[in-house]
Amino acid sequence: MELEYYKQYLHCKTLGFRTLARQHLQQFITSFASFNEKELWTREFLENPECDRYRIRYELYEQLVFPVLLSGYQKRDPWSVLWLARTAQNFYRVKHLHKQIDFKTDYGLLKECYLLEPSNNEVHKDLLNIQIQWLQYCIHEYPTGILYGVNGATRDECQEILSEVEFARKLDVEKIQDKFLNEVQSKVLEYILRPRNYKYQSGQ
Repeated sequence: MELEYYKQYLHCKTLGFRTLARQHLQQFITSFASFNEKELWTREFLENPECDRYRIRYELYEQLVFPVLLSGYQKRDPWSVLWLARTAQNFYRVKHLHKQIDFKTDYGLLKECYLLEPSNNEVHKDLLNIQIQWLQYCIHEYPTGILYGVNGATRDECQEILSEVEFARKLDVEKIQDKFLNEVQSKVLEYILRPRNYKYQSGQ
């Protein structure tokens, strides 16, 4: 692994020399002597606070980061599963990468990581953040309806939402989201008890 190539890539990228930056990046990628080197670099790269995990340079992600995370995922390594979830925006844009993990979502991967390492607070935090975003979407057109996908939630889907609320409570050990979760629960229960539980179409 020749880190100087990576430094040159960053330098040329900053100056706007795209062709030269691409050349240095490819030289860096091909300079790895072993998969172990790739694993060490990937871990350091992802855990750097300055890393933009949501938009990693395509060549870096496809040829270095994703293969390392995929290998760990196949071995059921919690760190790898967690970071696959955290970098999901990168493989969502590339079908042949996403296919290698059976088109799983970041939420699905985090659920797997939770089962592998249920005491991991980082997993709790990431899972809770995604759940809160989803629940906010579910109730954002209330009182017109409770959403599940683009349509109004059925009774069974409402029960699923309530189950997710309870799971979120379990993750939210500091009770930071308690007020919001109570709000979701109350609105979903009211929706279930309406005289007719119609299929609400978003935007209609």
